[in-house]
Amino acid sequence: MKLIVKGNASSQKNDKIIGYRYSGGKRVPFIMSSKKSKEYREDAAKELALQFKGYKVTEFPISVSIVFYFSTDIRRDLDNAAAGVMDALTQSGILPDDNTKYVDCITLQYGGIDKNNPRTEIFLDE
Repeated sequence: MKLIVKGNASSQKNDKIIGYRYSGGKRVPFIMSSKKSKEYREDAAKELALQFKGYKVTEFPISVSIVFYFSTDIRRDLDNAAAGVMDALTQSGILPDDNTKYVDCITLQYGGIDKNNPRTEIFLDE
């Protein structure tokens, strides 16, 4: 099955910010996802859930192939971008989890530059 998420995939690992909370009367730093990466993950999960509606993965583990098309030629780390896509697949309910019980192979590919239609194409193979 082929699924498409429109827009540039956001790096989940490089888009982090440091926040602070209080614990035991002390200010303690913690790392959290940036607003941009959180929004991408949530929007992608909604898009994927709509496209996947009516389908059900019946056999696990599955193979996932991801092809990234970006709007610019800025250097990107596909592995970090894939983390957001895999999180969106889980958040959308398509996958119960992205561990090896459910996904036995992940293939990443750079599809090139598409200024007019940046997107991420996801192929699920049972």
